[in-house]
Amino acid sequence: MRQMKIRNLAGKALGAAFSLGLMFSPATAGASIKVLQSTYPDGTAAPAELYLSGEITTSTKQEMLAALDQIGRKVPMLYLDSAGGDLVAGMDLGEAIRRRGINTSIGKSSGNYGKPLPGICYSACVLTFSGGHFRFADQNARIGIHRFYRRTTSTSDLDVGQVVSAAITSYLIRMGVSPLLFEKMAQVGGGKMQLLPISEASGLSLVNNGILSPQWGIEGKQGTVYLKGEQETWNGTGKLIVTCASHNGVKISALYDAGTNNQEILRNARNYTLRVNSQFLPIPHLQSAPKISGDYLTATFTPDSSMIWDMQSAEQLGFGFHPTGSDSFYGFLIDARSERDLIRSFVQHCQSRD
Repeated sequence: MRQMKIRNLAGKALGAAFSLGLMFSPATAGASIKVLQSTYPDGTAAPAELYLSGEITTSTKQEMLAALDQIGRKVPMLYLDSAGGDLVAGMDLGEAIRRRGINTSIGKSSGNYGKPLPGICYSACVLTFSGGHFRFADQNARIGIHRFYRRTTSTSDLDVGQVVSAAITSYLIRMGVSPLLFEKMAQVGGGKMQLLPISEASGLSLVNNGILSPQWGIEGKQGTVYLKGEQETWNGTGKLIVTCASHNGVKISALYDAGTNNQEILRNARNYTLRVNSQFLPIPHLQSAPKISGDYLTATFTPDSSMIWDMQSAEQLGFGFHPTGSDSFYGFLIDARSERDLIRSFVQHCQSRD
């Protein structure tokens, strides 16, 4: 069964009918910014690709903002190919990127839309990369970290070093990156650059490849207590809300923000499944017809005893919307590995109320 890719291509096949390249070059030495644009087959604009290469300086943020003002509202992908630059400028640029909701990747331009070449991201570039909402890096990317230090060792320099260390750590936490990354930076020998394996960068949440960390918790609203799981990915945001139902059962509401695809999914979906790991468990009947509420497509159902049993040991839980006569589907999965005990406890609470 094939999941529909909806966030990056908005449910359409990307065409090569049109592409445009623009170059923004600084007046002084520093980074250059190249913009590649393209269109879908129906003529609508695809999200732009920005390529930043070279040294990150104090002027790079303004140059980047100027480029962004030229490319429209669709969230672009920013590709980085830089050996570093100014530490504070790298964080300032990362903050600006996060405010705009931009996604980052490591790569350099091939001149063709959608076909980046492998790139490097060292030193201050790593801090800029951290500002991306979704952060992508394939196995050909090179991430380099080192210790940020001063050559002198006076008392004032040590004080400045402590301030900078605190600033970097605070910045990484705000960006959703593990502060352990700074500890790894600090462990690199003076004057040396250490390559960080992509697998390790993923473990530190520096690279998330379009999948943010799941959030599970017990919440309450208007006198009702419920279990909520939520996870945002490149293909949208999925939520599961589990409440206690009559006869010691549970009720599940699935909420899916698929962006501009919500209406298409609502129109075409005819079958529905509870997703448990790699399984698609058919749901015979929904409590009511699916509907769009705010940003979310919602569907509510009562799982049978077999589903409830499977839920309690699941590593992933989600929901599927299936068009008639197609092996493709829309939907989501939420990582539940770290919260299986919470899920099991809430379900058992519902089953033992009487």
